[in-house]
Amino acid sequence: MAKLSVRQLCVRYRDGDVVLRDLSFDLAAGECLAVLGESGSGKSTLARTLIGLLPNGARTNGELRFDGEVLDIAAAARLRGRGIGMVFQDAAASLHPLRRIGVQLSEALRRAQAGRTVSDALGEVGLDASSTFATRYPYELSGGQRQRVMIALALAASPELLIADEVTSALDPLAAREILDVLARLQRDRRLALLFISHDLLAVRHLADRVLLLRHGVVDALVDKAIFFATPPSDYARVLLAAAVRGAAPLLVSGTAVLQVQALSADYAERPALRDIDLALPRGGALGVIGASGSGKSTLARVLLALQSGHARTLQIAGADPFVLSHAARKSWRRRVQIVFQDPGMALDPRMTVAETLLEPLRLHGIGDATTRAARVLELLASVQLDATLAPRYPQQLSGGQKQRVAIARALALDPELLVCDEAVSALDLPVQAEILALLQDLQRMRGLSLVFISHDLAAVRVLCDRVLVLEQGRVVEHGATVDVLLRPQHAHTRALLAAST
Repeated sequence: MAKLSVRQLCVRYRDGDVVLRDLSFDLAAGECLAVLGESGSGKSTLARTLIGLLPNGARTNGELRFDGEVLDIAAAARLRGRGIGMVFQDAAASLHPLRRIGVQLSEALRRAQAGRTVSDALGEVGLDASSTFATRYPYELSGGQRQRVMIALALAASPELLIADEVTSALDPLAAREILDVLARLQRDRRLALLFISHDLLAVRHLADRVLLLRHGVVDALVDKAIFFATPPSDYARVLLAAAVRGAAPLLVSGTAVLQVQALSADYAERPALRDIDLALPRGGALGVIGASGSGKSTLARVLLALQSGHARTLQIAGADPFVLSHAARKSWRRRVQIVFQDPGMALDPRMTVAETLLEPLRLHGIGDATTRAARVLELLASVQLDATLAPRYPQQLSGGQKQRVAIARALALDPELLVCDEAVSALDLPVQAEILALLQDLQRMRGLSLVFISHDLAAVRVLCDRVLVLEQGRVVEHGATVDVLLRPQHAHTRALLAAST
């Protein structure tokens, strides 16, 4: 008998949108079903339906059964945590930031009356079972460690079905592979039924037994994993797989440096985060920065944006050392260096329309009058291939790809020389990733824009960047032309990152 049975499930939100339509599948104990699909396909709605967390006003039809028993909203809420566990994408947002890891686990185990200790729970997910580790706060852990803690919390009440929603998409290749190995072991040891929601085809290939492909809330394909990858069962499946195949690395760019750094060091939380970093980037070039969690990638981004202090023998960023500039001069300098964040949903103000978002930097820097600014908004939308009809919309009315295009347009509003992209495509579906990468390439070529592209997606780095910098524990362990570093790696850490990405 199937652990979970779904028959003709339909979900309609209060605004009338049908998010899922006639969805049917079975999931057995010990089986992993991967759920693939673009943004808005209904993947997360399916997860929330199963745990009884649909928004107010949502209506469902169809039949859900868990262990043969009808799974209605009341039953789903009752089983949440006990029969059905859930691990969300953003572990940092899911964990209480002011409570120690051990305390959070202890409370979950006590509520579940599990008869297990915090050390047992930590050890099962491959974490240090010592009392010292349990005293740490979430911000003291790496992304992979936080995700392991979330898995331990989800397993506290020994659920028989575990839903994992994009649990590896924010992690570097090494941490992601470790999480996949943990899930595979737990699935085997506990005979867990695993519903694995992801846009990462490598993760799906590694973990899944079968693949459920959703498009516009409808089942596009439901097949064994081997069939899905060997003989794609639909046109959309072929599009997804084609989007994962990216081109060769661009040729090495040369010219006047827009970024010149020698012997840069910086601390984070009173600990060494960067040590003796040397890097150079010419105008129109793209530097990929890769490394495991905690390697110093984000600290480097903050220093380049002058959001965190650093000290260096030479520091020239877009023509100046921002740390020696006056307040007024630094404000002017900030026009030349902008950032695109990982999550456009968090980076865009939900209370501001697209037009207001693009007008804000122009207004803050006193650029143009009202007529000029309005025209500039239309230019910016066109530059990122968005229709002008989106100008009055709010972020929540846009797809993930549209939101990231708006974030890029905002970053371009002040005509920067250097754009720092911090995991700018990792939260997006594969076809949308390919579109954003192509857009960045076009902008780079048309504007002579220089890019610092921080990413754990080595395939994206390969297609966008002409040079690569590899960080390990705050130090550069390898750097050079992309074609050399990624095809002929010299350092063990680079080889490990590449191995985890295949």
